[in-house]
Amino acid sequence: MAIEQLKVREIVHRAVSKIVDIPEFQRDFVWDPEQVKLLVESLYRDYPIGSFLLWDSSAYQESKTAQGSQASLWIVDGQQRTTALCLLLGQKPYWWPDARDWNEALERYDILVNLMPEEEDDRLEFALPNPIRRRDPRWISVRRILSLENVEALTPLAQETARQVAKEPDAAMEVFSKIHGRMQRLWQIRERDIPIIKINHEVEDVAEIFARLNREGTRIKEADVVLALAAVRNPGWVREDYLPFRDKLEEQGWDLDAGIFIRTMTGIGRGRARLIEVPRDFWDPGNLGETWKKTQRCVADVLRRLAEFGITSDELLPSTNSLIPLFVLHYKWQESSDYAFKRALHWFLMANRDGRYSGSALTALNEDVRAIMEAPTFENALRRLHERLRVSPTIDDDEFLSRYNRAGNRFLQLMLYLLLFDRGARDWVDKTRIGYDKAGSSIATGFQPQWHHIYPRSVLRKAGKDDDHIHALANITVLNERTNVNKLAGKEPWRYILDHRISREVLEAHLIPDKFLEALGTDDRLLLKERWDVRHYDDFLLERALRLAREANAFLERLKEGE
Repeated sequence: MAIEQLKVREIVHRAVSKIVDIPEFQRDFVWDPEQVKLLVESLYRDYPIGSFLLWDSSAYQESKTAQGSQASLWIVDGQQRTTALCLLLGQKPYWWPDARDWNEALERYDILVNLMPEEEDDRLEFALPNPIRRRDPRWISVRRILSLENVEALTPLAQETARQVAKEPDAAMEVFSKIHGRMQRLWQIRERDIPIIKINHEVEDVAEIFARLNREGTRIKEADVVLALAAVRNPGWVREDYLPFRDKLEEQGWDLDAGIFIRTMTGIGRGRARLIEVPRDFWDPGNLGETWKKTQRCVADVLRRLAEFGITSDELLPSTNSLIPLFVLHYKWQESSDYAFKRALHWFLMANRDGRYSGSALTALNEDVRAIMEAPTFENALRRLHERLRVSPTIDDDEFLSRYNRAGNRFLQLMLYLLLFDRGARDWVDKTRIGYDKAGSSIATGFQPQWHHIYPRSVLRKAGKDDDHIHALANITVLNERTNVNKLAGKEPWRYILDHRISREVLEAHLIPDKFLEALGTDDRLLLKERWDVRHYDDFLLERALRLAREANAFLERLKEGE
């Protein structure tokens, strides 16, 4: 590790001339103008703005731009600040490919400075543009000052500004002196020294270094770094193969991070999810291309099969990491005579119930991927996977009495949705099937359930119910659109059942208890109102929780048997 000091102008020069560049795992520029303003203000006041982390990866052959000669120094931590400095000095960094878009960014990120502040302490005031400041000659673009290469060029700019600001000719010289001095102090931002840390560590260390140095930003994961390095020996692969496939899935509702794809590839190709155990020659062109084709086919097939059960979005899953062993399991055993996707799905749901792949679960992932690839049969692989779970295979009815919006209940939310989809449940207002659009087609962009309180929250609060009872899973169902939920909110159930003519058949598909359905079989409005009265809410919860558990266990048993 080497540490040096670079001046602001030198950092900008290196970004413009591509002495430094951005690896593919870096995000685009996401700062807002206020953050750029705070940066220049900190630089002017000589506040620390943090160190910049550069990674020396001379072997890397394809950066984010993937054009022309390649830089060997990557900005791992400091891209947002470097781009902001380029905006302040008015110089386009190499990785910003579109000139027109850059010119629009210059206008959006134009920071103004008041060279004649009301307070006479010479402390400059920085602000974003507005029509009043634009007309006030005391306010000038910071870029007009910082873009000047020589300090001598400040004199004519200060003279011009003083003539506009001075109200009396006799005061022009004094105003010029103040403005010129303040411009010089602001211009010295170009000469500010910034600490630069250079590392040339192995891949496995880079993500950890980034995480420790960049606590407030987006954490870079090991898989993101490996994705970037996959382009070392495969020019064009990320741009022409990986990104189009990832983007296509995202359009369909699956926003999966790089780790899902990378670890699925290593699982299929090497039987490992821990990247440090994967040999470097795995990423050679002779290996990567064929493994990627297998991965694409497997991922697409599994997501298609999940959609048959209503799972069309990563938003529905408690853990997207759980997809990795499911992909590998399907790849390895799909051609086997004893393979059944439903049985794989049963294990997948149980693994999510167990929370096996939530949080830092790399060890579990690696163990299970290895077991899948080394097992002699699908049956043996499935048995090994189930033996590692620490959760009951059946669901108790009291689990549906817990709060639906607790993080630990994501599995039960998923089960509730799967039951409704399996039963062909319909939206209570527009009558379309849950998980389908109004034309009757499966929602291609990924369905995100709208969780609806059957007994509305406001009604229950008036009745004195506490939040745990109000938000119980047994009081929750799924509708298609939030507008539909809003049409039902605040009304007692009997009233919105009448208002929207919700039939017994529609409610029965949502697993409403029989006792509460009986009132819909008559034209007796008073009976309906009495049966659904909030006084019977506790009975409703207990009976629906019992029915949900019974249906959930029957659904899981059918999957387990491969029916």
